[in-house]
Amino acid sequence: VVNDRNRPMTVEVTVNRLTLPQRGDPVLTKTDGADFMIFPTIAQIQPGGRQIFRVRYIGKPDLAESQLYTFATTELPVASDPNEQRAQVQVLYSINSIVAVRPAKGQPDIKAVAAERGTNAKGVAGVYVTFENDGPGHGYVTNAVLELKSGAWDKKFDSAQLGNAFGIGLIPANAKRDMFVPVNDVPATGAISADIKIQKS
Repeated sequence: VVNDRNRPMTVEVTVNRLTLPQRGDPVLTKTDGADFMIFPTIAQIQPGGRQIFRVRYIGKPDLAESQLYTFATTELPVASDPNEQRAQVQVLYSINSIVAVRPAKGQPDIKAVAAERGTNAKGVAGVYVTFENDGPGHGYVTNAVLELKSGAWDKKFDSAQLGNAFGIGLIPANAKRDMFVPVNDVPATGAISADIKIQKS
């Protein structure tokens, strides 16, 4: 963490468990951080200075499936000046980073199992694709090619397009995840099929 401000800043690192429901926003659950050794957990960084936070996984070595976490790097508020007569505003930051711990031999097994027409929260028309991961390891659907079909209609999306639509495209182990891809020319009727080919990394 680099402090490019003209005053000291205090930063804390905390851990949350990350749950990705089949459809909807991620859910963060507070943990005691016992699965990780973080050093230091809180540090004051001088103006123009930097601090390295070291993180090591010390949880179960024989995981049955991948576990998902977020690490929050949060700037803590500084004490206000008791002699200041004017209102004071502090702008603080907090950055979440996703951390996934995978079993040593756990691999994802992801396929597209369903597709349906829909609109996203912004009212954009498109298709919700349901991805199913039957493997014990988490995986991603952005390094892939997605093909949607309905009758004579056929459309393919490359990895760049999927990255724009899905973000990181993370699918948890042994789980399903619905993801939305905008499509402006999908036929109004007829069943839609989806197929995804994950590129080998």
